[in-house]
Amino acid sequence: MTEMIAIYSLLIFYAGSLITSFLHLVALRLPIGESINGLSKCDACKHKLKLYEVLPLIGFVINRGRCRYCSAKIDWIYPVLEVIGGLLYMAAYLYWGFSWEFAVAIVAIAVLMAESISDAYYMIVIDRIWIFGSIILIVIRIADQTILDHLLSAFVLFAIMLLIAFVGKKIYKQDAFGGGDVKLFIFIGLCLMIAEGILALMIASLLGMIYGFTRRSGRKAIIPLVPFIAVGSMIALFFGEAIIQWYFTLLGM
Repeated sequence: MTEMIAIYSLLIFYAGSLITSFLHLVALRLPIGESINGLSKCDACKHKLKLYEVLPLIGFVINRGRCRYCSAKIDWIYPVLEVIGGLLYMAAYLYWGFSWEFAVAIVAIAVLMAESISDAYYMIVIDRIWIFGSIILIVIRIADQTILDHLLSAFVLFAIMLLIAFVGKKIYKQDAFGGGDVKLFIFIGLCLMIAEGILALMIASLLGMIYGFTRRSGRKAIIPLVPFIAVGSMIALFFGEAIIQWYFTLLGM
């Protein structure tokens, strides 16, 4: 049994790296209207790459971190994201095994990874990605008989984000959240229950503020919030229930 778990973990890690690599391509191409069907190209010389050259981690090692055609360095973000994606999928398998929650985690990791990359590069949340992910989650939530709870969670979290955005606009005369950030919490509500979704929002806001204080050059500088929402959502997905229970215990409740 232990050997099978180890084998499944390694297979899921690499499958997760493959998915992440593809989603990276999708997130870079869709916002600029580029087809996702074409072959990958070197960022520097635009030479089309062969299949083995774009295999997650393997291609990076084989080419020693450089394009074999122009010798330009391959951006470190590619292997780093592939490792992070693989580890997240593997952790989800080890945490939930083959279950409905594992299926939810697969969709959540994929959508939030793609949206984070898109937001980091272009400040754009790709609607078709989170909507497609939401459709899959609705099917899963019907199957695991939690659909009503999660539809309520999606509505409440979206309403909270909408209210914060409205109040922030009135008080500070600028957007507290982008429209894409607000809509993304419909998807997050299908992943998380209300309390866990609020925890994800609190973590994302805290991380965003820390980043903003350390990096922004002007008062109205805009930062991509989706990567922080993704981190908060992953923490809430894996540890949200334990964190909330610990907090209530701390309050003596």
